Amino acid sequence: MQKEQKDLTGKKAGNIDKIKRPKTWSEPIESSNFFRFEKIGDTIEGLLIEKSISSRYDFGLYTIKTFEGEQKRFHGSSQLDDLLINIAAPCYVKITFIDTQQMPSGQTMKLFEVRTGEN
Repeated sequence: MQKEQKDLTGKKAGNIDKIKRPKTWSEPIESSNFFRFEKIGDTIEGLLIEKSISSRYDFGLYTIKTFEGEQKRFHGSSQLDDLLINIAAPCYVKITFIDTQQMPSGQTMKLFEVRTGEN
């Protein structure tokens, strides 16, 4: 007798032997805990609790626990990784997107200001 399969939400899982292409697709799923520096002045602050390397982008992947109690993750960049390399977690940080710079390659690089804090 085969055990009933359930997905991560506890709903009955479909039969994976007979799959069909969906007729429609949902809107893209966004991670609610992912922070993006999109416009100059965007700031994230809180306790830096984790630093790792994103295998997908080969940049830092960071987790901050905000003062509101949320855990927010964000990707580094060459300049941001350089600023955070000597900061050991856990540490209070405030990171602000301050400007952009045109690179010789034609790409635009975001520039950041990083501050650390003490209690």
